[in-house]
Amino acid sequence: MIEIICHIDILKNGTAILDGTKTSLLKQINALGSLSSAAKQLKISYQHAWNMVDEMNRLAPQPLVVKQRGGSNGGGTQLSEYGKRVIKEYVYIESHVISLVKKLNVEVSL
Repeated sequence: MIEIICHIDILKNGTAILDGTKTSLLKQINALGSLSSAAKQLKISYQHAWNMVDEMNRLAPQPLVVKQRGGSNGGGTQLSEYGKRVIKEYVYIESHVISLVKKLNVEVSL
């Protein structure tokens, strides 16, 4: 069977602000409140996760992720309000692309 697949990358000056991996990381940070836990869940190193967050925050007009240092609650990592909005927009784009790809896969027979 032949099928079309599509990966979504949102670029700024040729560098991906968002892609499937970065979006998964943001979703896990949002769910778990911890960069370390999110990295473990995705089976990537903490350093790699931190590098992705740093790159996204530098490229985006506003930070997507905010990190709180330890303290009585132990600190944590969370999405900014802007980060939450960006994820919603990415999911919206992704749902439309998936819908189009499904339609094309039905129509295309090579």
